[in-house]
Amino acid sequence: MNQLYSLLNEAGLIFKGDTNQGEEDFILLETYEDETTHSVDVDTFEMLFGDIEEEPTYKSLSGSHAFKLGDTQYTMTADEMGYQKYFDQWKMQGII
Repeated sequence: MNQLYSLLNEAGLIFKGDTNQGEEDFILLETYEDETTHSVDVDTFEMLFGDIEEEPTYKSLSGSHAFKLGDTQYTMTADEMGYQKYFDQWKMQGII
């Protein structure tokens, strides 16, 4: 994932933000017309997509992912989680 984060950072899509737990890295997913943004913290992104940590390609990111929230195990595609449109954008931008 480090290479993906490096490419996202070069594209200006990684930023630091303050949370209740201190400063964290975030991935900028979308900026709306009213200048508000939609982002995901890196820890959450890794929890959702950590199963492909060694090879975060467009194909692997777009596929099905298994992750655990609390005591419940989930298996969902990137589209079902709402991330596919961002991966499509990253692909068009040459990030992945």
